[in-house]
Amino acid sequence: MRAVEIIRRPDDRQRRRLIEFVDQVTATEGARPLSDHLWLDLNSGGDGGFIAVTLADPTGLLALAQISAANDSSSIEAVVRSDLGDAIQVRDDAVETAIDAFRHDGGGNLFWWIDNADDHDRSLAERLGLLPDRQLYEMRLALPLAQQATVTTRSFEPGSDDQAWIDVNNRAFHDHGEQGGWTTTTLTSRLTEPWFDRDGFRLHEIDGRLAAFCWTKLHHDQTPALGEIYVIAVDPDFHGRGLGKQLTLAGLDSIAAHGISTAMLYVDAHNKHAVGLYQRLGFTIHRTRQAFSGTVPDVTTSRGTR
Repeated sequence: MRAVEIIRRPDDRQRRRLIEFVDQVTATEGARPLSDHLWLDLNSGGDGGFIAVTLADPTGLLALAQISAANDSSSIEAVVRSDLGDAIQVRDDAVETAIDAFRHDGGGNLFWWIDNADDHDRSLAERLGLLPDRQLYEMRLALPLAQQATVTTRSFEPGSDDQAWIDVNNRAFHDHGEQGGWTTTTLTSRLTEPWFDRDGFRLHEIDGRLAAFCWTKLHHDQTPALGEIYVIAVDPDFHGRGLGKQLTLAGLDSIAAHGISTAMLYVDAHNKHAVGLYQRLGFTIHRTRQAFSGTVPDVTTSRGTR
């Protein structure tokens, strides 16, 4: 007998149970199956628009489908125990239930990210009203590189650099669903994470203005450890100066200085300029994440009562 639960405002016990489940799957799979945005939303107890759907049996939790609000949309991701014989069906049930709950809460724009999506994933997404949208490449590179950055960078100073960084980030990612629209609260949630290291957050200034940055993140919980180019951007006012390459190199220098031999990053597949830059540096595609998106109508709209 499997029990289904829909949670919108998790209490401390529910939140701890969900976090423990994600941690258990992470330990088995070797990587956390929730993106940072959803993971932080879960840890904080869920902001507005939070939905968690769990499937469980007497042995414990089997699956979690979570929806969290983002910049101008919401995102859904699923976590499933891989040892289940019907893991795909369990995931599908959790996702369908979560989207139905989202519809009852008013609906809206929704993204579903899937690793290495197959025909079954595409068929289910289409049935749920979600069509192929963005593709995200995870790219990897062996370190150290012979090239090094030739521009000067400095460490991020929490409390002093917050607003300048938010301004540049939001200008650079103004049309990005997850990275755009950051606030002080969004930034602070990352700065207080155990993995945050100010020296791995490199800033480059021109004439006293923040022109570009490269924020790195070290994944010591993976084997072997990985160093990630977590967020990188150039202020639009300073495009055309080669700063994208230089700040990438600055980030890779920072990662290599910690003795980590593999770097990684995520990049939108349609961003041919960035993909080309990373390939010229030696990055190769490790896996592809596919986003399916669409507008999920309010349940009353879909019933034709409006």
